[in-house]
Amino acid sequence: MEVQAITKNVRMSAQKMREVVRQIQGLPALQAQAVLAVVPRKGARFVAKTLASAIANAENIRSGWNQAKLQQEIADLKGRIANTRNHKRRNKYTHDLERYQSFLDSPRRLAPESLIVKEAHAGAATTLRRFTPKARGSAGPILKRNCHIKIVLSDE
Repeated sequence: MEVQAITKNVRMSAQKMREVVRQIQGLPALQAQAVLAVVPRKGARFVAKTLASAIANAENIRSGWNQAKLQQEIADLKGRIANTRNHKRRNKYTHDLERYQSFLDSPRRLAPESLIVKEAHAGAATTLRRFTPKARGSAGPILKRNCHIKIVLSDE
């Protein structure tokens, strides 16, 4: 099963953030936290915060879902899918059903020591545009770049 965390609009360029994000791809989650603790870059703090959020999401799902409750929820979702005509709502129910079934089918059920960083992305966000005065009455642009960080953990 996969768990994700997203941090949006971080005040750093995506290019600088990608250098940090590449270092943790494919590592176990706990080892990735240890690596980020010693990386001397500003972006490592933001990536570590996002990774900690993803691990907390996994622990929350693990503690909140038990076998009987999930099987009842799966049966309810199958009934809702059969009875609804709204395709957007049906897609949402189908997505939730797949998530619950993947948790039940998962052998490790999101144990923190078995989580692996499956994906780690740093994508560009909106850019703030500022202008500074230049010679002869012209203006030069200053681009203040932002980025989004997305980390996906998997227990497979």
